[in-house]
Amino acid sequence: MENPSILALALRRFGTGCPPLACRSGWPNSAAIQLLRMLADNGAGLRYHGDFDGEGIRIAAYVLDKTPARSWRMAAADYRAAVARTSHGPEPGRVTEAPWDPDLVQAMTEHGTAAVEELVADVLLEDLAGSARQDRCCGCS
Repeated sequence: MENPSILALALRRFGTGCPPLACRSGWPNSAAIQLLRMLADNGAGLRYHGDFDGEGIRIAAYVLDKTPARSWRMAAADYRAAVARTSHGPEPGRVTEAPWDPDLVQAMTEHGTAAVEELVADVLLEDLAGSARQDRCCGCS
């Protein structure tokens, strides 16, 4: 995940039973990428979620390219659901290709609004609750 506030919400909700999470808070440096690769090499399932804005999409593309992570609720349908939760958000900025879902860029261009990760925190936490019940990692990033 991209934003520390989501990590804080997960810790508040799950306490010591919180599923494994990594939060980079923006662009990952080489140490963060190395850590994610090491986690994957040791069996962790890596999934990435971040902001639905131009910068967030570029960060996601970078992380997905440099690690074996898969996108987590970062598809066009997820974006549309997030945008439906807000009456007006900031503009998304320059949006570039999302290799994991070509429809995402079109959806973001059509709506012309960004959706920050905090807007879908409840959805992410429900996914984590399901992974905690199944005792598997869902939210590593």
